[in-house]
Amino acid sequence: MDLLAALASFGGVARRHQLLRLGFCDSQLLDAVRRGEVSRPHRGCYALPDAPAEAVLARVLSAQLTCVSALRHLGLPNLAAPMGTHLAIPVHRGVAPEDPRLRNGLRWHRADDAGTSLCVRPLRVIDHLGMCTDFRAQLAAADAALRARLVRKDDLRHMTATGTLRARRLARRADGRSQSPGETVVRDALMDRGLVVEPQRLIEFVGHVDLWVEERMVVEIDGYAFHSSREALGEDSRRNNALTLSGIPFLRFPAVDALRDPDLVAARIEAALRGRTNLQRRHPR
Repeated sequence: MDLLAALASFGGVARRHQLLRLGFCDSQLLDAVRRGEVSRPHRGCYALPDAPAEAVLARVLSAQLTCVSALRHLGLPNLAAPMGTHLAIPVHRGVAPEDPRLRNGLRWHRADDAGTSLCVRPLRVIDHLGMCTDFRAQLAAADAALRARLVRKDDLRHMTATGTLRARRLARRADGRSQSPGETVVRDALMDRGLVVEPQRLIEFVGHVDLWVEERMVVEIDGYAFHSSREALGEDSRRNNALTLSGIPFLRFPAVDALRDPDLVAARIEAALRGRTNLQRRHPR
């Protein structure tokens, strides 16, 4: 393994002792710095030129990324507003406020299982979100983590940083079948209204649909990346026709609308359900 590949395996940045354990020597590290292939943001810390700033800060401070700062590195969605860098340190470690390396917006989290990897364990990341984000941002990350099999549903009940009631609610509502953050937040908004929602229901002649609401309406959340191609648009038309021929009502919403105001989307879905119910009462089959 060459030095650049080694740094990439550490998330783009590593401490000197980590690289020495892999067989590199100080002269190799310094030569790479002189050639401009590697930077040295702090004594004993080496990074790729494009290493994320939060990853560099974590290594410099001998900490780990967690909460919102760890989501991108784990491939999980982040629906929270920008809120600085969130790092985890062991419970017993002290923090000196006058440390010149500390920056504005830095948020410390404590983790009794903090180690040497760039990010804390995925379950701890989800747990720390409960201290800094709203429920739906945490739920979207939990859904994605379940889908990627980074956490188990039962483990969500035993988180410690997230409040007990919120952890129980998260465990009840988290669902690894969800395929996107837009689906997650609309599903949660519908459940807040007391509606029964099943994600990714398989419907004959149609396929899996995003949300199956009250066992009688399909709701699709369209992401631009998937639905912009000619093939995807053709598939959408086929599915729409299949639903219509099956007599199943359906609604489509752009993902941007679902993420911007899931409660408004849920209100429109509920109104459509009520309207259809009233129509059936006036014109029974």
